[in-house]
Amino acid sequence: MKRVQRGDVYAYQELVRRYQKKVFRVISTYVRDPEDAVEVLQDTLLKVYTARSTWESRFSFAGWLYRIAINASIDRYRKSDRGRTSSLEDMMETQLHQSATVGSSLDPLDGICDRERRRLLEKTVRRLPQRQREVVSLRFFGDMKLEEIAAALGCPLGTVKSNLHKAVMGLKGMLLARKGVLNYE
Repeated sequence: MKRVQRGDVYAYQELVRRYQKKVFRVISTYVRDPEDAVEVLQDTLLKVYTARSTWESRFSFAGWLYRIAINASIDRYRKSDRGRTSSLEDMMETQLHQSATVGSSLDPLDGICDRERRRLLEKTVRRLPQRQREVVSLRFFGDMKLEEIAAALGCPLGTVKSNLHKAVMGLKGMLLARKGVLNYE
């Protein structure tokens, strides 16, 4: 990122290559329409470049990046038509279908079960309160450490741990209620 701050376009391209998939996954926990999620991703990456001088090396780059992505996602949600019918589940099924056609060795029945489990998990994560959803998405989709999440969200480490624990327990409870969908049998 220091090279990007000096205007190195190749370093910026490398950052985009390294982070775009993870950032997209984080954005997808907020923005249900895949086309909107792509636009938010583009807005986020543009903001990273235009605001590059505001990043300080004493802070985690990933935390700064994900905070930009979350803020852009929330802004998009506020501006969007909240009654849209397109959903994250539709996008996930499309992605799973595309990856299945690339040459998956899974039995078709296994593929259906996997899609249903992923759909259920995504739906369940969206039911969490906003702060818990942020922590879960940054931890598991953004692969961030708890300290980085605390810095990105501007809250104490204990708060992050508490929110993560509550989120995991909430997810566990909601998913156990749907236990039949999660079983392979």
